[in-house]
Amino acid sequence: MKNHRWIYWLKLLAGMILIFILYQKINRREPILEAFRVTDWSNILICIGLLIPNIGLAFLKWRYLLKNRFANVSNREAFGSLMFGYTLGLITPGRIGELGRGLFFTDKNKLTVTGLNLLDKAANQIIVFTLGGAALGLMLIQRKLGEISHARLLFAGSLAVLLVLWVVMLNPRRIRALLQRFSRRFSPRSKIHAFIAALDHVTLKDSLAVLALSFTWILVITVQYHILVLAFTPVSLWDSLEAVSAVLFVKTFLPFTFGDLGVREGVAVYFYSRFGISSAAVFNASLLVFLINFLVPALCGVYYLFQVREKYNGKVFAPSEPPAQAPAPYPALAESRLSDD
Repeated sequence: MKNHRWIYWLKLLAGMILIFILYQKINRREPILEAFRVTDWSNILICIGLLIPNIGLAFLKWRYLLKNRFANVSNREAFGSLMFGYTLGLITPGRIGELGRGLFFTDKNKLTVTGLNLLDKAANQIIVFTLGGAALGLMLIQRKLGEISHARLLFAGSLAVLLVLWVVMLNPRRIRALLQRFSRRFSPRSKIHAFIAALDHVTLKDSLAVLALSFTWILVITVQYHILVLAFTPVSLWDSLEAVSAVLFVKTFLPFTFGDLGVREGVAVYFYSRFGISSAAVFNASLLVFLINFLVPALCGVYYLFQVREKYNGKVFAPSEPPAQAPAPYPALAESRLSDD
């Protein structure tokens, strides 16, 4: 437990150090706080308002996956597990803690729910990789990334990963059949069977529906970035589409800090600078993205974190699962418990 706490604080410290370094470096050229004097606050209010469709689309996608496997899942359960995952995701690198959504359910197999969660994350990553790869490709063609010696290698590697992800997502039945053959090597009691059960009712139509929701969700996030940068400085929508797509893609490979703090800001400043956009404006906008899209939902999810504690203290479990200790509202919940479910 103590080791998990140290990891948590180290990640938070790393993020704060990165923010401090970025602030000092940018502030020497452009006064960061001065940028707030010319801020268009109406844009910030619009971005806050877009948090509703942001969470709404994530909820619709998650509910779709849950109901596809468990017909008796209520909207309240789907929303609660989503918000609970946001809280865990904030305190773990790369938002890996969101895979702990299964802990919210005491009457369903947690590994099956985790499998559905992986499908959710995979759909998001396919869209991020597709748009991000296209953005990096355009920047390479336009020589905006000419000074990065490994840019072509990163682009080629991402295409290979992207191809695999698309093949998996568009062939759920075949992938399930392959996994079932593989699972025969394990004992009938092995947890891998419950994990594969997440694909039981997934069809190509379901995959396409989830991908469409993921694309729309990513589009909302991109518009939020654009509106926030626009609140501080003029920027074209096309430049934002390229820059934000590249940001979301690259930061996926750098999950080293609390809520991607510092990493997101640094990557955003770099890619927007390719289009001559003010670093101070992008830095401020990225911090606001962290506050609006990550911190606010995670704080709201704390309510559901305590609900989970009450559920586990009540000792209500799925028939096929052994009792587990009550989760604690700490990073260890996301990291240590995931290995058990």
